[in-house]
Amino acid sequence: MMEPSCEVIRDLLPLYHDGVCSKDSRALVEEHLKTCPACRAELEKFDKENSRMENMDEAGLLRQTAKTWRKNKLAAFFKGAMIVAAAACAACLAAFNLIGSHVEPDGRLVEAFGFVPIAWLFALLTAVFAVIWLIFRRKK
Repeated sequence: MMEPSCEVIRDLLPLYHDGVCSKDSRALVEEHLKTCPACRAELEKFDKENSRMENMDEAGLLRQTAKTWRKNKLAAFFKGAMIVAAAACAACLAAFNLIGSHVEPDGRLVEAFGFVPIAWLFALLTAVFAVIWLIFRRKK
């Protein structure tokens, strides 16, 4: 059987280090490491640089950070939606009052009443978004 080159062994070292290579690959690497000080040094360097616990701690920290960012992004969205709905409600009420009403010569009252139910709809949306936003803030 032909002895594998150091390049092949270096390709297998990460798998060997993590314990996920096949039995045959493991035996091949171990046999090569007995006779090759350069590859042993490479494995020792790899062990020092890539400790499994550090990587798992970093991965957990990254997952937690991503989760916090997603939560903050949703909270910011609902806060913005609440502000926009409140502004739309205020705009509808202002338009209703600015347009005003008048009585036609035939006695009919003319007013822009359509703004009132729309304002109530925006007020309801403001309340819903405020509750959702407060729930997200409380979970921090």
